[in-house]
Amino acid sequence: MLLMEKVALLTRQNETFALAMIIESKGSTPSHVGKMIVYRDGMIEGTVGGGLAEYYIIEESVKAIQNGQSKIVEYKLNKHAKDGIQMNCGGTLRVFIEVYTSRPELVLAGAGHLAYELARLADFLQYPYCIVDDRVGYCTKERFPNATNLFVNENIGEALREANPTEKSYVVIVTKDRDDIVLKMALQFPIAYVGMVASKRKAITIFEKLKSEGVTQEQLEPVHSPIGLEIGSETTEEIAISIIGEIIKVSREKKPVKVKQLNR
Repeated sequence: MLLMEKVALLTRQNETFALAMIIESKGSTPSHVGKMIVYRDGMIEGTVGGGLAEYYIIEESVKAIQNGQSKIVEYKLNKHAKDGIQMNCGGTLRVFIEVYTSRPELVLAGAGHLAYELARLADFLQYPYCIVDDRVGYCTKERFPNATNLFVNENIGEALREANPTEKSYVVIVTKDRDDIVLKMALQFPIAYVGMVASKRKAITIFEKLKSEGVTQEQLEPVHSPIGLEIGSETTEEIAISIIGEIIKVSREKKPVKVKQLNR
């Protein structure tokens, strides 16, 4: 597989990685052209010439991934030059490190009007999403043609379990009822975010119920409820925008706090 084909595949798979590309090479360097995929753990595919320069480029690529920002780095391959690295080539190398950050993967628990508007926004933003519900008539491919998957079970908690959220998942609870069941199930997974549509009073009631069932305050603290940014939203469309806005905000934080798992 060609390197750029692998880049396309990783992008489709919604992976996070960096692509390091030589954009300028002057004088004697190990390579004048080259591309290299760098993963979060420092593993690579391809090369930009090898040697100490490549080692530094890998280090900078990992840092760029962690910061979520692309950058250009430059190295003087001359150990005798000011700011040079311990190489004898003598040339100069400039490399563009492009960061590809995974998009939030939405798990929409509920297939009603608000989920429909959230799905429309996810389509616009090219966010992958799946739908979870206990109603066969609502959770359909006709209503959500671009959903990656549909999970329907008369026990909506089990439907969410079947969805198997991951550390990339942003769970949005917009069910018609039984929010407590869905929230308790969501907290069993290492998700990046969970938000629940509810008034402050309703959220407190649900939290107290879950505490009586063994859920701790620490486990409930990361839950976003009431959900969404405070933008004075009133219509379904506006509420959906506020929710997506909050998800964008959380996903762009350098060190988002993952929801603490319950013991299964």
